Amino acid sequence: MNGDPCTLAAEKLLAATAVLLDFNGTLSLDEDLLEDCYARALAALDLAPPAPGEYATLLGRSEEDIAAALLVSRAEAVTTDALLDEVAAAYVEACRERPRVPAAHLEVVRALHARGIPLAIVTGTLRRMIEPVLADLQLSHEIPVVVTIEDVRQGKPDPEGFRRGLELLGVDAGQVEPGQVVVLEDSPSGVAAGHALGAFVIGCGGTASGADVEILDLASLASAKI
Repeated sequence: MNGDPCTLAAEKLLAATAVLLDFNGTLSLDEDLLEDCYARALAALDLAPPAPGEYATLLGRSEEDIAAALLVSRAEAVTTDALLDEVAAAYVEACRERPRVPAAHLEVVRALHARGIPLAIVTGTLRRMIEPVLADLQLSHEIPVVVTIEDVRQGKPDPEGFRRGLELLGVDAGQVEPGQVVVLEDSPSGVAAGHALGAFVIGCGGTASGADVEILDLASLASAKI
């Protein structure tokens, strides 16, 4: 295969039995927005804002884990659900004001779908955060399967969510050869989950250490003619 990372990534995607995408930081370029949403949610509940670098230490974890960690450090009698309700409302509103899934990312998704490659999103975020955004983007036809943290017992780096995504796509994880499923991720925990599944992992954003190949973002695949 060609040594260029984008070309290699494109070749693996086009030959995939199925493609599983992370959402935050991969399909949607929104990690900065999520940090702001947590800050707004904490303020709405009269709690201390995130300390410098605090949110960065939680990247790659599920929203439930992030919220729990923030509340533990503040020793306040506020429930995780109460904090996440505020985060979800802020996130959906912000995405409607300024969509965070670039047009070039949508083009890659639609091109893969047009080639008959099954697609699913597997994310540690909440259904009430992601579904309104996907509905606004009109992606339910191209990405018919969405697995969120509510659908699994263990989040990433456990591969349970990826296995569930394959199951819902009608793909038997036990019958595919290593590397036939392709995962797109931006975090080390997501990379670890993809490898535990036996997938070929494409890292995005320069934060997916351990990925089989790393690209800047999905838009960079345009040059490889996905």
